[in-house]
Order: sequence, then structure tokens, then C-alpha cells
Amino acid sequence: MLLYASVGISELEIPTKQSLVIYISNCQHKCKNCHTPYLHDSFGDSLKDNFQTIFNIYYNYFDVVCFMGEGKESIKEKDEMIKYCKFIHDNKKQVALYCGRDCYIESWMKCFDYVKIGSYQEEKGPIVKKTSNQKLFKKENNKYKDITYMFWK
Repeated sequence: MLLYASVGISELEIPTKQSLVIYISNCQHKCKNCHTPYLHDSFGDSLKDNFQTIFNIYYNYFDVVCFMGEGKESIKEKDEMIKYCKFIHDNKKQVALYCGRDCYIESWMKCFDYVKIGSYQEEKGPIVKKTSNQKLFKKENNKYKDITYMFWK
């Protein structure tokens, strides 16, 4: 079961977009000097029980729902995320996933319009630095395009 710690509106997560950010707890990556270390622990409320209410409350204030984390990566949680994506798309909004995996975009992630991958590596810096290992991809014509450069000033 996906648990969320908090929600908020941000214009920092997806360039040129307002995001409804949902902070998912129980992160398995536990990156050294992570900017949200409190998400390493498993706590919070059931996202399944509260998602539609959160979505409706904030509906007029965002373009993209951004899931900050993916929980403990079970098949059940991945299926839950895919269902949220369908619901969000049906409501004419976009959806993003920020995950700390140092890998490619996996097939189950292809329901997301944006996917950020890459663990936080302090020596390389956050995504706003050109030296970062983190990457943000945007889906265009069913292919993912690297748009990380949009974070760089």
C-alpha cells in the first residue's frame, strides 16, 4: 500500500508547470544527504483512501500530479500508480514520477508524462546543476526526451 506523508503545490518540479506534489514515504533508495530524508521511513496515510479527495481539492491549482517517490516498489504499488495515471489522464491532467533509481525508464513507468530518474549523489549535485546524474524525461510521441537542461539557469 502506498503511503503519503504530505502534499503541496510547486512550480519547481516540472519546468513551466504547476505540480500537485504527493510525497510518498518508504523510499528504498535512502540517498546520502537526501533533501527529504523523512521519506525514508514508512509512515503516513493511505494514498488509495485519500487520492480522489486530494485531487479534487487542488484540481484548479495544478497541471501535473507529481509523485515524489514510488514507495517500496512492490507489484501492487506499481499497479496502484498505473491506475492513478489513468484516472489523472482521464481528467485532462498530466502525471509525473520522481524516483531515485539509477536505471532506465521501465515499462511500467510508461504511463507517466514525465519521469525523473537518478539517485541524489552529493558530489554531482541536484538536478539544477549540469554535473548532476539526475535526468528528467518528457514523453513526446510515445518516446521520452531528456529535458533536464530546462532546470539549468
